[in-house]
Amino acid sequence: MTAPDADGGHRTTVAVFVGTRADLGPLSPVLEALATADDVDLLVLTGVMYAADDLAAALPPALSREAWGERVVPLAQPMTSVTVATQLEQGAVIARAAGEVLRRVGAEALVALGDRWELLYVVPPAFLLGVPVVHLHGGEVTEGAVDERIRHAVTKLADQHCVASEESAVRLRQMGEPADRVHVTGAPGLDRLAAAEPLDDTALAGVVGVERIERPFALFTYHPPTAQPGAPVGDWAREAVEATLAAAGTVVATHPGMDEGREAIIAALEEVAAREPRLRVVEALGRDYPRVLASADVVVGNSSSGVIEAASVHVPAVDVGERQRGRLRGANVAHADEGRAPVEAAVRAALTPEARERARATTNPYGAGDASGRVLAIVRGAGSGPRVKRFVDLPVTGGAAPASPMGEEDR
Repeated sequence: MTAPDADGGHRTTVAVFVGTRADLGPLSPVLEALATADDVDLLVLTGVMYAADDLAAALPPALSREAWGERVVPLAQPMTSVTVATQLEQGAVIARAAGEVLRRVGAEALVALGDRWELLYVVPPAFLLGVPVVHLHGGEVTEGAVDERIRHAVTKLADQHCVASEESAVRLRQMGEPADRVHVTGAPGLDRLAAAEPLDDTALAGVVGVERIERPFALFTYHPPTAQPGAPVGDWAREAVEATLAAAGTVVATHPGMDEGREAIIAALEEVAAREPRLRVVEALGRDYPRVLASADVVVGNSSSGVIEAASVHVPAVDVGERQRGRLRGANVAHADEGRAPVEAAVRAALTPEARERARATTNPYGAGDASGRVLAIVRGAGSGPRVKRFVDLPVTGGAAPASPMGEEDR
Protein backbone atom coordinates (compact mmCIF):
# COMPACT_ATOMS: atom_id res chain seq x y z
CA MET A 1 0.00 0.00 0.00
CA THR A 2 1.36 3.41 -0.94
CA ALA A 3 0.23 6.51 0.86
CA PRO A 4 0.63 10.14 -0.18
CA ASP A 5 3.32 12.04 1.67
CA ALA A 6 3.24 15.70 2.59
CA ASP A 7 4.51 16.68 -0.86
CA GLY A 8 1.88 14.71 -2.70
CA GLY A 9 4.25 11.86 -3.59
CA HIS A 10 3.89 8.28 -2.44
CA ARG A 11 5.45 6.42 0.43
CA THR A 12 6.33 2.75 0.12
CA THR A 13 5.69 0.36 3.00
CA VAL A 14 8.74 -1.84 3.53
CA ALA A 15 9.11 -4.65 6.08
CA VAL A 16 12.54 -5.86 7.18
CA PHE A 17 12.92 -9.09 9.13
CA VAL A 18 15.47 -9.16 11.97
CA GLY A 19 15.59 -12.49 13.77
CA THR A 20 18.88 -12.45 15.67
CA ARG A 21 22.09 -10.47 15.91
CA ALA A 22 23.33 -12.54 12.93
CA ASP A 23 21.18 -10.38 10.68
CA LEU A 24 20.85 -7.27 12.85
CA GLY A 25 24.50 -6.29 12.43
CA PRO A 26 24.67 -6.66 8.63
CA LEU A 27 21.21 -5.11 8.25
CA SER A 28 21.84 -2.08 10.46
CA PRO A 29 23.07 0.24 7.65
CA VAL A 30 20.11 -0.80 5.48
CA LEU A 31 17.68 -0.19 8.34
CA GLU A 32 19.20 3.23 8.87
CA ALA A 33 18.88 4.09 5.18
CA LEU A 34 15.25 2.94 5.06
CA ALA A 35 14.33 4.66 8.34
CA THR A 36 15.63 8.03 7.15
CA ALA A 37 14.29 7.82 3.58
CA ASP A 38 11.56 10.40 2.94
CA ASP A 39 9.50 8.03 0.80
CA VAL A 40 9.55 4.86 2.94
CA ASP A 41 7.37 3.66 5.79
CA LEU A 42 9.49 1.07 7.59
CA LEU A 43 8.39 -1.83 9.78
CA VAL A 44 10.89 -4.10 11.51
CA LEU A 45 9.61 -7.64 12.07
CA THR A 46 11.21 -9.88 14.69
CA GLY A 47 10.45 -13.10 16.51
CA VAL A 48 13.43 -15.35 17.36
CA MET A 49 15.97 -13.72 19.67
CA TYR A 50 14.57 -10.29 20.46
CA ALA A 51 11.67 -8.92 22.41
CA ALA A 52 10.35 -5.73 20.82
CA ASP A 53 11.88 -3.39 23.43
CA ASP A 54 15.25 -5.13 23.29
CA LEU A 55 15.40 -4.86 19.51
CA ALA A 56 14.39 -1.19 19.60
CA ALA A 57 17.31 -0.54 21.96
CA ALA A 58 19.74 -2.40 19.72
CA LEU A 59 18.78 -0.78 16.42
CA PRO A 60 21.08 1.90 14.93
CA PRO A 61 20.96 5.39 16.46
CA ALA A 62 19.45 6.99 13.37
CA LEU A 63 16.19 7.03 15.35
CA SER A 64 15.50 7.20 19.07
CA ARG A 65 14.60 4.05 20.97
CA GLU A 66 11.04 5.33 21.21
CA ALA A 67 10.82 5.99 17.47
CA TRP A 68 12.18 2.54 16.69
CA GLY A 69 9.71 1.06 19.15
CA GLU A 70 6.86 2.39 17.02
CA ARG A 71 8.25 0.50 14.02
CA VAL A 72 9.10 -2.86 15.62
CA VAL A 73 6.47 -5.58 15.21
CA PRO A 74 7.04 -8.80 17.20
CA LEU A 75 5.82 -11.91 15.39
CA ALA A 76 6.44 -14.21 18.37
CA GLN A 77 7.95 -14.21 21.82
CA PRO A 78 11.74 -14.71 21.97
CA MET A 79 12.96 -18.30 22.12
CA THR A 80 14.38 -19.56 25.41
CA SER A 81 15.93 -22.76 24.02
CA VAL A 82 16.80 -23.97 20.54
CA THR A 83 16.08 -27.51 19.41
CA VAL A 84 14.53 -28.78 16.21
CA ALA A 85 11.23 -29.15 18.06
CA THR A 86 11.25 -25.55 19.32
CA GLN A 87 12.33 -24.29 15.89
CA LEU A 88 9.31 -25.98 14.30
CA GLU A 89 6.97 -24.59 16.94
CA GLN A 90 8.40 -21.07 16.71
CA GLY A 91 8.41 -21.22 12.93
CA ALA A 92 4.71 -21.98 12.76
CA VAL A 93 3.90 -18.98 14.98
CA ILE A 94 6.19 -16.72 12.94
CA ALA A 95 4.72 -17.81 9.60
CA ARG A 96 1.14 -17.13 10.64
CA ALA A 97 1.98 -13.77 12.21
CA ALA A 98 4.14 -12.69 9.27
CA GLY A 99 1.31 -13.35 6.84
CA GLU A 100 -1.16 -11.42 8.96
CA VAL A 101 1.15 -8.41 9.40
CA LEU A 102 2.26 -8.19 5.77
CA ARG A 103 -1.35 -8.34 4.60
CA ARG A 104 -2.62 -5.86 7.19
CA VAL A 105 -0.02 -3.17 6.46
CA GLY A 106 -0.09 -3.66 2.71
CA ALA A 107 3.66 -4.27 2.55
CA GLU A 108 5.20 -3.58 -0.85
CA ALA A 109 8.54 -5.23 -0.13
CA LEU A 110 10.06 -7.60 2.39
CA VAL A 111 13.82 -7.38 2.99
CA ALA A 112 15.50 -10.53 4.31
CA LEU A 113 19.18 -11.29 4.76
CA GLY A 114 21.17 -14.46 4.59
CA ASP A 115 20.43 -18.04 5.37
CA ARG A 116 18.94 -18.45 8.83
CA TRP A 117 16.39 -21.22 9.45
CA GLU A 118 13.68 -18.71 10.39
CA LEU A 119 13.61 -17.38 6.82
CA LEU A 120 11.80 -20.59 5.88
CA TYR A 121 8.85 -19.21 7.85
CA VAL A 122 9.07 -15.52 6.95
CA VAL A 123 9.70 -15.54 3.20
CA PRO A 124 6.99 -18.01 2.05
CA PRO A 125 4.10 -15.91 3.49
CA ALA A 126 5.42 -12.89 1.57
CA PHE A 127 5.71 -14.98 -1.58
CA LEU A 128 2.15 -16.30 -1.26
CA LEU A 129 0.82 -12.79 -0.68
CA GLY A 130 2.65 -11.43 -3.73
CA VAL A 131 4.91 -9.18 -1.63
CA PRO A 132 8.23 -8.76 -3.49
CA VAL A 133 11.15 -10.21 -1.55
CA VAL A 134 14.54 -8.48 -1.63
CA HIS A 135 17.18 -10.98 -0.52
CA LEU A 136 20.62 -9.91 0.70
CA HIS A 137 23.75 -12.08 0.71
CA GLY A 138 22.48 -14.74 -1.66
CA GLY A 139 24.76 -16.88 -3.77
CA GLU A 140 27.36 -17.55 -1.07
CA VAL A 141 28.80 -20.92 -0.06
CA THR A 142 29.02 -22.21 3.53
CA GLU A 143 29.32 -25.95 3.09
CA GLY A 144 29.65 -26.67 6.81
CA ALA A 145 26.18 -25.33 7.66
CA VAL A 146 22.76 -26.48 6.51
CA ASP A 147 22.00 -22.77 6.26
CA GLU A 148 23.53 -22.82 2.79
CA ARG A 149 20.55 -24.77 1.44
CA ILE A 150 18.18 -22.29 3.09
CA ARG A 151 20.03 -19.44 1.40
CA HIS A 152 19.59 -21.05 -2.01
CA ALA A 153 15.93 -21.85 -1.31
CA VAL A 154 15.26 -18.21 -0.48
CA THR A 155 16.97 -17.24 -3.74
CA LYS A 156 14.32 -19.05 -5.76
CA LEU A 157 11.49 -17.33 -3.84
CA ALA A 158 13.07 -13.87 -3.95
CA ASP A 159 12.32 -11.21 -6.55
CA GLN A 160 15.47 -9.10 -6.28
CA HIS A 161 18.95 -10.07 -5.12
CA CYS A 162 21.49 -7.74 -3.50
CA VAL A 163 24.66 -9.80 -3.49
CA ALA A 164 27.99 -9.06 -1.90
CA SER A 165 30.33 -10.08 -4.73
CA GLU A 166 30.49 -10.86 -8.42
CA GLU A 167 31.26 -14.46 -7.45
CA SER A 168 27.85 -14.67 -5.76
CA ALA A 169 26.17 -13.00 -8.72
CA VAL A 170 27.57 -15.69 -11.02
CA ARG A 171 26.12 -18.41 -8.81
CA LEU A 172 22.67 -16.82 -8.89
CA ARG A 173 22.75 -16.59 -12.66
CA GLN A 174 23.87 -20.21 -12.68
CA MET A 175 20.73 -20.99 -10.64
CA GLY A 176 18.63 -19.53 -13.44
CA GLU A 177 18.04 -16.07 -11.96
CA PRO A 178 17.59 -13.30 -14.58
CA ALA A 179 20.62 -10.99 -14.69
CA ASP A 180 18.47 -7.88 -14.31
CA ARG A 181 17.32 -9.12 -10.89
CA VAL A 182 20.86 -9.68 -9.57
CA HIS A 183 22.64 -6.60 -8.20
CA VAL A 184 26.21 -6.54 -6.86
CA THR A 185 25.85 -4.09 -3.99
CA GLY A 186 28.59 -5.33 -1.67
CA ALA A 187 27.97 -6.49 1.90
CA PRO A 188 25.91 -3.84 3.75
CA GLY A 189 27.37 -4.76 7.12
CA LEU A 190 30.67 -3.28 6.01
CA ASP A 191 29.12 0.19 5.87
CA ARG A 192 29.21 0.40 9.67
CA LEU A 193 32.94 -0.36 9.64
CA ALA A 194 33.92 2.39 7.19
CA ALA A 195 34.50 4.93 9.97
CA ALA A 196 35.40 2.51 12.79
CA GLU A 197 38.46 3.64 14.72
CA PRO A 198 40.36 1.48 17.25
CA LEU A 199 39.84 2.25 20.94
CA ASP A 200 42.74 2.76 23.29
CA ASP A 201 43.14 -0.03 25.83
CA THR A 202 41.51 1.90 28.67
CA ALA A 203 38.39 2.67 26.64
CA LEU A 204 38.33 -0.86 25.22
CA ALA A 205 38.45 -2.37 28.70
CA GLY A 206 35.47 -0.27 29.72
CA VAL A 207 33.45 -1.26 26.66
CA VAL A 208 34.01 -5.02 27.01
CA GLY A 209 33.78 -5.02 30.80
CA VAL A 210 37.23 -6.10 31.96
CA GLU A 211 39.65 -4.50 34.40
CA ARG A 212 42.42 -4.17 31.83
CA ILE A 213 43.32 -5.32 28.34
CA GLU A 214 46.20 -7.74 27.99
CA ARG A 215 47.54 -7.82 24.44
CA PRO A 216 47.19 -9.56 22.06
CA PHE A 217 43.44 -8.96 22.23
CA ALA A 218 41.22 -11.56 20.53
CA LEU A 219 37.55 -11.62 19.57
CA PHE A 220 36.04 -15.12 19.61
CA THR A 221 32.73 -16.45 18.27
CA TYR A 222 31.92 -20.13 17.74
CA HIS A 223 28.59 -21.23 16.22
CA PRO A 224 27.21 -24.77 15.94
CA PRO A 225 28.37 -26.30 12.63
CA THR A 226 24.86 -27.41 11.71
CA ALA A 227 25.87 -29.65 8.78
CA GLN A 228 27.65 -31.98 11.23
CA PRO A 229 24.84 -33.53 13.32
CA GLY A 230 25.97 -35.05 16.59
CA ALA A 231 29.25 -33.14 16.58
CA PRO A 232 30.73 -32.46 20.04
CA VAL A 233 30.22 -28.70 19.65
CA GLY A 234 30.79 -27.94 23.33
CA ASP A 235 34.14 -29.73 23.28
CA TRP A 236 35.15 -28.06 20.01
CA ALA A 237 34.27 -24.61 21.34
CA ARG A 238 36.18 -25.28 24.57
CA GLU A 239 39.27 -26.43 22.70
CA ALA A 240 39.15 -23.44 20.35
CA VAL A 241 38.80 -20.86 23.12
CA GLU A 242 41.50 -22.52 25.23
CA ALA A 243 43.79 -22.46 22.20
CA THR A 244 43.05 -18.78 21.70
CA LEU A 245 43.84 -18.05 25.35
CA ALA A 246 47.14 -19.93 25.01
CA ALA A 247 48.22 -17.65 22.16
CA ALA A 248 46.55 -14.36 23.13
CA GLY A 249 46.00 -12.21 26.20
CA THR A 250 42.46 -10.93 26.76
CA VAL A 251 39.75 -12.84 24.87
CA VAL A 252 36.15 -11.63 24.49
CA ALA A 253 33.77 -14.37 23.40
CA THR A 254 30.25 -13.62 22.16
CA HIS A 255 27.35 -16.06 22.33
CA PRO A 256 26.67 -18.35 19.37
CA GLY A 257 23.68 -18.04 17.07
CA MET A 258 20.22 -19.47 17.65
CA ASP A 259 20.91 -23.00 16.46
CA GLU A 260 20.67 -26.35 18.17
CA GLY A 261 23.87 -26.82 20.16
CA ARG A 262 24.19 -23.23 21.36
CA GLU A 263 23.52 -24.18 24.99
CA ALA A 264 26.45 -26.62 24.97
CA ILE A 265 28.74 -23.95 23.53
CA ILE A 266 27.67 -21.31 26.05
CA ALA A 267 28.16 -23.79 28.91
CA ALA A 268 31.66 -24.61 27.66
CA LEU A 269 32.64 -20.95 27.37
CA GLU A 270 31.32 -20.12 30.82
CA GLU A 271 33.15 -23.09 32.32
CA VAL A 272 36.44 -21.83 30.90
CA ALA A 273 35.69 -18.24 31.97
CA ALA A 274 35.07 -19.40 35.56
CA ARG A 275 38.70 -20.52 35.83
CA GLU A 276 40.36 -18.12 33.42
CA PRO A 277 39.91 -14.40 34.18
CA ARG A 278 41.36 -13.39 30.81
CA LEU A 279 38.20 -14.72 29.11
CA ARG A 280 35.13 -12.48 29.09
CA VAL A 281 31.89 -14.02 27.77
CA VAL A 282 29.20 -11.59 26.60
CA GLU A 283 25.90 -12.10 24.84
CA ALA A 284 26.73 -9.59 22.10
CA LEU A 285 28.68 -6.38 21.53
CA GLY A 286 25.83 -4.57 19.78
CA ARG A 287 26.59 -1.03 18.67
CA ASP A 288 30.11 -1.30 20.12
CA TYR A 289 31.05 -4.12 17.77
CA PRO A 290 32.68 -2.02 14.99
CA ARG A 291 35.03 -0.24 17.43
CA VAL A 292 35.87 -3.45 19.29
CA LEU A 293 36.57 -5.29 16.03
CA ALA A 294 38.84 -2.46 14.88
CA SER A 295 40.71 -2.75 18.20
CA ALA A 296 41.31 -6.50 17.97
CA ASP A 297 44.61 -8.16 17.17
CA VAL A 298 42.91 -11.30 15.84
CA VAL A 299 39.41 -12.71 15.29
CA VAL A 300 38.94 -16.42 15.98
CA GLY A 301 36.03 -18.82 15.45
CA ASN A 302 33.64 -19.86 12.72
CA SER A 303 31.55 -16.72 12.36
CA SER A 304 31.03 -14.75 9.18
CA SER A 305 32.37 -11.72 11.07
CA GLY A 306 35.88 -13.08 10.70
CA VAL A 307 35.47 -14.13 7.09
CA ILE A 308 33.53 -11.10 5.84
CA GLU A 309 34.09 -8.14 8.15
CA ALA A 310 37.57 -8.38 9.68
CA ALA A 311 39.22 -7.51 6.37
CA SER A 312 37.58 -4.06 6.36
CA VAL A 313 39.50 -3.09 9.49
CA HIS A 314 42.61 -5.04 8.43
CA VAL A 315 42.54 -7.53 11.30
CA PRO A 316 43.84 -11.11 10.86
CA ALA A 317 41.23 -13.85 11.29
CA VAL A 318 41.34 -17.57 12.00
CA ASP A 319 38.43 -19.57 10.60
CA VAL A 320 37.93 -22.76 12.61
CA GLY A 321 36.42 -25.99 11.32
CA GLU A 322 33.98 -26.60 8.49
CA ARG A 323 31.10 -24.17 9.03
CA GLN A 324 32.42 -21.50 6.64
CA ARG A 325 34.03 -23.92 4.18
CA GLY A 326 33.83 -22.66 0.60
CA ARG A 327 33.07 -19.06 1.48
CA LEU A 328 34.86 -16.23 -0.30
CA ARG A 329 37.54 -14.72 1.94
CA GLY A 330 40.35 -12.20 1.90
CA ALA A 331 44.04 -12.83 2.36
CA ASN A 332 43.73 -11.90 6.05
CA VAL A 333 41.85 -15.15 6.82
CA ALA A 334 43.66 -18.38 7.71
CA HIS A 335 41.99 -21.76 8.29
CA ALA A 336 42.38 -24.15 11.22
CA ASP A 337 40.94 -27.62 11.71
CA GLU A 338 39.00 -28.35 14.89
CA GLY A 339 41.13 -29.13 17.94
CA ARG A 340 43.30 -27.24 20.36
CA ALA A 341 46.65 -27.79 18.64
CA PRO A 342 45.68 -26.65 15.12
CA VAL A 343 43.74 -23.64 16.42
CA GLU A 344 46.59 -22.53 18.68
CA ALA A 345 49.09 -22.85 15.84
CA ALA A 346 46.86 -20.82 13.51
CA VAL A 347 46.28 -18.08 16.09
CA ARG A 348 50.00 -17.78 16.80
CA ALA A 349 50.65 -17.54 13.06
CA ALA A 350 47.95 -14.88 12.69
CA LEU A 351 49.67 -12.76 15.33
CA THR A 352 53.03 -12.67 13.55
CA PRO A 353 54.22 -9.46 11.91
CA GLU A 354 53.91 -11.11 8.50
CA ALA A 355 50.24 -11.95 9.04
CA ARG A 356 49.49 -8.48 10.35
CA GLU A 357 51.14 -6.91 7.33
CA ARG A 358 49.13 -9.19 5.04
CA ALA A 359 45.93 -8.09 6.79
CA ARG A 360 46.87 -4.42 6.43
CA ALA A 361 47.29 -4.94 2.68
CA THR A 362 44.04 -6.90 2.23
CA THR A 363 41.26 -5.47 0.07
CA ASN A 364 37.93 -6.81 1.26
CA PRO A 365 36.35 -8.92 -1.52
CA TYR A 366 32.90 -8.11 -0.10
CA GLY A 367 33.02 -4.42 -0.96
CA ALA A 368 34.14 -1.03 0.18
CA GLY A 369 31.46 -0.14 2.75
CA ASP A 370 29.01 1.69 0.49
CA ALA A 371 26.28 -0.91 -0.01
CA SER A 372 23.27 0.45 1.89
CA GLY A 373 22.46 3.23 -0.60
CA ARG A 374 22.50 0.71 -3.43
CA VAL A 375 20.25 -1.64 -1.49
CA LEU A 376 17.83 1.22 -0.79
CA ALA A 377 17.50 1.90 -4.53
CA ILE A 378 16.71 -1.77 -5.20
CA VAL A 379 14.12 -1.89 -2.41
CA ARG A 380 12.41 1.23 -3.75
CA GLY A 381 11.92 -0.41 -7.12
CA ALA A 382 11.20 -3.93 -5.92
CA GLY A 383 7.53 -3.81 -6.83
CA SER A 384 8.01 -2.51 -10.35
CA GLY A 385 8.90 -5.82 -11.99
CA PRO A 386 6.58 -8.68 -12.96
CA ARG A 387 5.83 -11.37 -10.41
CA VAL A 388 6.60 -14.12 -12.91
CA LYS A 389 10.33 -14.78 -12.88
CA ARG A 390 11.76 -16.31 -16.02
CA PHE A 391 14.27 -19.16 -15.52
CA VAL A 392 17.35 -18.42 -17.58
CA ASP A 393 19.15 -21.44 -19.04
CA LEU A 394 22.91 -21.09 -19.35
CA PRO A 395 24.63 -22.05 -22.60
CA VAL A 396 25.23 -25.80 -22.77
CA THR A 397 28.93 -26.69 -22.91
CA GLY A 398 28.55 -30.46 -22.94
CA GLY A 399 26.08 -33.27 -22.43
CA ALA A 400 22.45 -33.23 -23.42
CA ALA A 401 20.80 -30.00 -24.48
CA PRO A 402 17.97 -28.69 -22.32
CA ALA A 403 14.51 -29.81 -23.36
CA SER A 404 12.69 -27.47 -25.70
CA PRO A 405 9.73 -25.58 -24.32
CA MET A 406 6.50 -27.53 -24.65
CA GLY A 407 4.65 -26.57 -27.79
CA GLU A 408 0.94 -26.59 -28.43
CA GLU A 409 1.21 -29.98 -30.10
CA ASP A 410 2.74 -31.45 -26.94
CA ARG A 411 0.00 -30.30 -24.57
